[in-house]
Amino acid sequence: MNINHATVEEATGDKLQAIFTRQKSLMDKYHDIELRSGLLQTEDCPVNLDDKRGQARIKDFSWRVTEELGEALDAKATKDHYQEELIDGLHFLTELTILAGKDYHNILPEGTALYHNDQLEDLVENAKECISRNGDNLSYWVSKFIENLGMMCNCLKNKPWKQSMMKTDQNAFYGRLAEVWVLYITLLVVSGMDADSIAITYLKKSQVNKFRIRSAY
Repeated sequence: MNINHATVEEATGDKLQAIFTRQKSLMDKYHDIELRSGLLQTEDCPVNLDDKRGQARIKDFSWRVTEELGEALDAKATKDHYQEELIDGLHFLTELTILAGKDYHNILPEGTALYHNDQLEDLVENAKECISRNGDNLSYWVSKFIENLGMMCNCLKNKPWKQSMMKTDQNAFYGRLAEVWVLYITLLVVSGMDADSIAITYLKKSQVNKFRIRSAY
């Protein structure tokens, strides 16, 4: 099964809430698969942001997002495939956010301009403002996203080779996470997607992922 075999689902209510709800159901199943593989850093959800294992889990998902972005850029000549890979990155970014203890309604920092009664629409509108100020060059936004994702990870100081423990500056971490979301949604908008197409493509790809879990892909 691939995304072309999936049915179109209309998100009822808040589109970002629908994405987070679906990802929570998927991550429960993937959690068990990763546990059996021996590669699950911690079973905590949300993770402890002061713990080495919790931080390793967040950094693992940060790399997964980065890898999907790389796959998307590798497929850029084929629009549908390119956008599908970007949405794969959104799956991992959403799960990272859940692991970090945030949900769909509290990603953006207080004071962010709101335009709709829909969190995803608000993120898209904020992305459009970013594009109006800085242009729509894809390479620029890829660079800004990777830069901020790296700085978010750099807030997590308890690396595997460290023998001392440092408490995480959670305000700094969550501020970077909010910026990462704005930049990733900006990448999606620059790539020709709007709130509806983001939600529809995400929900379609989640059907593929459910099938892959059932079929032991």
